[in-house]
Amino acid sequence: MLVGLLITVSAYADRYQPVLPNAENTICDKYGWSEVEYLVRPYLSEVLYSALVMQGQSADYRASAAAEQALEKHMPENVKETLRLIIAANC
Repeated sequence: MLVGLLITVSAYADRYQPVLPNAENTICDKYGWSEVEYLVRPYLSEVLYSALVMQGQSADYRASAAAEQALEKHMPENVKETLRLIIAANC
C-alpha cells in the first residue's frame, strides 16, 4: 500500500518535469511492470486488477502492455499521462 502511494506521488511529480529528448529511456527505466501495477491498482476493479496480475506473471510481459491494459477512464489525468508515456515508449 505504501509503495503504491509513493508511486502515485511520484507520478504527480513527474507531470511537472519537462520532457527531455530521451524521455522514452527515462520512463522505461523508471516504470517496470510492477510499478505500473502499483500505480493503477487504486483505480481498477478487482476483476481487471486480477487479470493484470495474472498477465504480469506470464513470461515477456512488458510494462507498456500492462499500461495499455490498465488505462481506464476513471483515473486521474496524471496517471493516464504516465501510462500513455509508457505505451509510447514501448517499454
